[in-house]
Amino acid sequence: MAHEFSTVAIGDVDPKPSAGSGTDHVDLAGELGCTEMVPKVWYLSPGDAMSYHRQAEQEEVYLPLDGPGRLRIGDEVHDVPEGTAVRIPPETPRQVLNDTGEGIHRWLIVGAPAVEGDGRPIEE
Repeated sequence: MAHEFSTVAIGDVDPKPSAGSGTDHVDLAGELGCTEMVPKVWYLSPGDAMSYHRQAEQEEVYLPLDGPGRLRIGDEVHDVPEGTAVRIPPETPRQVLNDTGEGIHRWLIVGAPAVEGDGRPIEE
């Protein structure tokens, strides 16, 4: 009996800028055919930051692939060691940033349920 699955080599996919923050990312949902979650790999250059936002419905898991990563949750910025997963519920404000000046930081971010355009920017 064959079981369905899909794979993608992240390095073989050209990152594209997001519509919201302009941050480069690879849309794994599209590449893998995901229907129940929205996984993406984000690339943050030194000085780059994703938009400060909250989700309307999605909870998200943040995992720095190259670390340590920096994650703003509410009014506090946290160092997140490489390989450490952080879960954030929908209503909590968050922002991934690379304020270290140390190369490109890659993050795997997975949101569920699969609701496109669920992020809501927060004005500061």
